[in-house]
Amino acid sequence: MRSIISLTFDDGFRCQFERARPILNNHGIPATFFLIADQQPTHENRRNEWWKIDWCNEDIAMLKKVVQEGHEIGSHSVTHDGTKMPRQPDFEARESKRLIENWMGTEISSFCYPFYRTHVYLSDAVRSAGYEQARMGAQNSYYALSAPLDFNVDCRQVSKNDNVKEWIRPDCWHVLTFHGIGDEHSGWEPVSVDRFAAMAAELAEYRKSNAVEIVTFKEGAQRFRRGRE
Repeated sequence: MRSIISLTFDDGFRCQFERARPILNNHGIPATFFLIADQQPTHENRRNEWWKIDWCNEDIAMLKKVVQEGHEIGSHSVTHDGTKMPRQPDFEARESKRLIENWMGTEISSFCYPFYRTHVYLSDAVRSAGYEQARMGAQNSYYALSAPLDFNVDCRQVSKNDNVKEWIRPDCWHVLTFHGIGDEHSGWEPVSVDRFAAMAAELAEYRKSNAVEIVTFKEGAQRFRRGRE
């Protein structure tokens, strides 16, 4: 059976929509974008160059088009603040879902834990808020399609030196994570536009050869649930 790959993008950096989205659309590759629900213009309000979605009217109109293109929008908490989140897990889970659903006019079923390991104290709140699946850690896990899947799913943090061939493993689901697309002024762990374009093109070739199927994070999780029904 083919490998299944999901591409995910964290933090709602503008570079992801300005630079990665056209490349994804050119290859017909769907992705999941996990967005922070605050209306700050920069990530954690501390790096002025890390511009992010701030939920202005133009952002909302653009994001609705992103969904129409076949991509998924998910939640990445309200504050993405490591000091606030442990004190208000229910707020981070429920309010981010409420806000994004209100702006988008559609259900948000996927959550992404900030800093990868915050599932330790956010997981119960995320489940209670009504999400169907959540993405955590960066342990490069591959999930066998024949095995049960937990609510929390591991991922692979992609670096500029990643070998696309290593992403592919038959009969497995592998979740990839990107942050900045561009240079260090774009976001955390940046991958250059040229390198991202090369990765997407190579992944599309694997799909063309029927070695891989590319789906959103939500669809990947649904595959496991359908397999157990």
